[in-house]
Amino acid sequence: MHQNDHTEAYMAKDRKSMTEFACEFLDRWLAEMGSALERWRRSYLPADFPFDFTLDSLDALEPIVLARYPDRAALDAEDDAEFTTGTVRYIGEVLLRVAPSRWGYWDLGESAVGLFNRIVVIRSNTPVRFQQVMVPEHLLKDLLHNREHGFLRKPAFLMVEAAEKAALAELPATGVTVPDWCAFFTADEYLRFAGEVDAALRCFGADGQDIDFGCVSLAAGDPDPEMLDFDIDGLAVQCRASDMEDWPSLCFTMIEGFFTAQPQRDWLTGVAFTEVEDLLEPWLADKPELLFVAEPDDPDQPFSIRLEGGSYLHFLAAVPDLEGIPEVTTFVPNSAVRAWDIPVEKLVRWGIQHIRAE
Repeated sequence: MHQNDHTEAYMAKDRKSMTEFACEFLDRWLAEMGSALERWRRSYLPADFPFDFTLDSLDALEPIVLARYPDRAALDAEDDAEFTTGTVRYIGEVLLRVAPSRWGYWDLGESAVGLFNRIVVIRSNTPVRFQQVMVPEHLLKDLLHNREHGFLRKPAFLMVEAAEKAALAELPATGVTVPDWCAFFTADEYLRFAGEVDAALRCFGADGQDIDFGCVSLAAGDPDPEMLDFDIDGLAVQCRASDMEDWPSLCFTMIEGFFTAQPQRDWLTGVAFTEVEDLLEPWLADKPELLFVAEPDDPDQPFSIRLEGGSYLHFLAAVPDLEGIPEVTTFVPNSAVRAWDIPVEKLVRWGIQHIRAE
C-alpha cells in the first residue's frame, strides 16, 4: 500500500456527501472484501494464478475472463454474478495498490440515470481538479468488447498520472537544481519529468529513485533478472521535444522496455544469425517459457520447441550495450528466429550440439 496517500481522510470527506444507503453499502462492500476475494479465488481461478494484486496478474486474468464470456451480452445474461463481482473486486484492489486511491460509491437514487450511480468505483486520492474515477465493472465490459491484451492495466497509469500531477502541483520549483545532463529543462519541467519517470517506475515496483545522475535501476534479464542501471538522458531529450501530455506514455514505454528487454528483442530481430551466433546459449526447460499472457507463437514470445525427450529448447542471447542500455541477457523471441531465415531444424541441431559440448 502507498504511504502518505491520505486514504482515510479522503474517505471521511466522501462520507459527508454520501447518503445513508451509500455509506451502508460501501461499509458492507469493504468488510466483505477479504472473504469474498478468497471465495472467488478458490472457485474460479486456476491454482497457479498469480494472486498477488499486481498489474501482471491483471494480464493473467484477462484470458480467464475472455474464455468465460465471448462478448458483453454473455456477461449481462449470466444468472450468477459471483464471478463478475469477484473480478470487479480484484481489479479495484489492484488499482488501489498501484496508485493512491480508494473505493467509492455514489447514490443518486434508484431511478436516477448516471454513469457512476449505484456502482462501485475507484477514486484517485487527489483534489477534484486532478481526480480520476475508474469503474471496474465498466473496464470488465470494455475488455469483452475490444478483447485487447493488456487492457485492464491501462487505467492504472491514469490513476498514477493523476497522483503525480497533484503532487507536482503542490511542489514549489524554487531551490530545485537541474542536473547538467538535462540542463535544457526548466526547474518546473525537471520536477515534472522526475515525477513521470517515478510514476513509470512505480508500475514495476522500482519507484522512489533519485534520477539526478541520469539513470534508473531496474531488475532485468532472463532467466534470472539482475539489477542494472539504465541511462535516461535520451528519454529526457524525447520528453523535452514533445508535449507534456505525452510524457507519461513516453516514460512508461521506455521504462517498460528496460524491464521487458524490448530493445534487445528488437535488436535480435534486426540482425543476421551470423552476428548473434557467438552470443547465443541453448536453454532447456520442462515447459515453454512465456513472458506474458499471449499465444506461444506470438512474435515477442520466447522461441521454444519440444525435443524428443520431452524438454523444451530455448535460446538465450547476451545482447551487447545498446545506446545507454547495458548488456542484457534475454530469451530469443520468435520474431528473431523468423527473421534469421534459417531452417528451424538447423537451429535445433545447433542448440543440441552446443548442449552436448557443454
